[in-house]
Amino acid sequence: MINETKKYYLVTLGCAKNLIDSEAMEVDLLAAGLRRAADIEAADLILLNSCGFIRDAKIETIDAALELHKARKKDSVLVMCGCLPARYDLTRSLGEVDIFLPSHEHNRLISRLREMGWAVSKPQDLLKRTKPSTPYGYIKIAEGCDNYCSYCAIPYIKGAYTSKSIDDIMTEATYLCREGVKELVLVGQDTSLYGKDYSERSGLPKLLDRLVSIESCEWIRLMYVHPAHLDDAIIRSFAATDKLVKYIDLPLQHINDRILGIMNRKIDRKGIESLISKLRASIPGLSLRTTLIVGFPGETDGEFGELLDFCEEVRFDHIGVFKFSAEDGTAAERLPERISEDIMEERYLTLLDLQNKISGELLSDRVGRRERVLLHEVDSSGKGYGRAWFQAPEVDGQVIIENCGGRTGDFVNVVCDRSDAYDLFGKMESDGDRR
Repeated sequence: MINETKKYYLVTLGCAKNLIDSEAMEVDLLAAGLRRAADIEAADLILLNSCGFIRDAKIETIDAALELHKARKKDSVLVMCGCLPARYDLTRSLGEVDIFLPSHEHNRLISRLREMGWAVSKPQDLLKRTKPSTPYGYIKIAEGCDNYCSYCAIPYIKGAYTSKSIDDIMTEATYLCREGVKELVLVGQDTSLYGKDYSERSGLPKLLDRLVSIESCEWIRLMYVHPAHLDDAIIRSFAATDKLVKYIDLPLQHINDRILGIMNRKIDRKGIESLISKLRASIPGLSLRTTLIVGFPGETDGEFGELLDFCEEVRFDHIGVFKFSAEDGTAAERLPERISEDIMEERYLTLLDLQNKISGELLSDRVGRRERVLLHEVDSSGKGYGRAWFQAPEVDGQVIIENCGGRTGDFVNVVCDRSDAYDLFGKMESDGDRR
């Protein structure tokens, strides 16, 4: 008999890929007879889906576990899932946690509860997605990574690169779009390699072609596209359909050849510059996002200056900046010539200041234009929040609309009248504006 009284409380840290993993666990919990708790005090089961990517994420995860332990009720069960227990044995150092469930063992959650004597039903073969709460939905098209960048622990946490089947992805995508999702955001450690692990030379273009066939899907967005693996077939996909928004997340990490080599990025400055030129020539109006690391061991003032000059020349629409984090077991952890925290912070802020200036200028060029915006929130005062095609969910800026007449999930036309370094502001287009 299923115990209907058991309730769970779920906290997810880290990236969008973790959100998808949390959904899968939540589907199993609901199918097993548990129900969501309104707050942690009412929960019999507390799950913390952790991030172990960099040092700050590890600290955040441990702090969150301690806070959840303080707030939970007596006899409840605290489970740490995800990346951190996949990387470390924390059973002795973090006694506040009752169960550690690494990411590759998430499918054992229900059986672990049964082993504890909980009267829950066995896991069922269900679509591992919950009803979407936003008009955009993330789809993880692959797991793991084979790139072995010298600073990155993901291959040791997630294992070898494994593509999800096109049929499974289509099942997820069709469900999400049927439930109101208008934008599909494709994520993975390296989306450009999709299908290569089963000798599918045109894996990503073939997947994109299938996703385009979903009528209610209006936008498809590509994230985490490794520059060394972005080929002509993928570039041609952008010309084949307007549903694939002209936006690419292209993590470069640096531009100096010496540092790129030590990072094991499999591409040099010349290759990066050639690729960006090709992308902008082949995809007119392309919006480019990248991520960069400052303070890599041995990075000189001149090499950092080279990175600044490159960013000023290329003028990326969006940049995510990270300070180097020495991750256990990676090649970069063993490198000498560590950069001091003070210098790293100075370089971090200098690059952010430059990008704020560039992104502010690029956004100011859009003032006076009409933009098609997907609303993800309309508050009680009537103010709307949404994104145009050149803004990815949660990592880029947004469009803020006064006196918004639309609803969450609507596409609306907005005339932008001002901007700052991150966001655009405007009003919904009136009938008079259309004439």
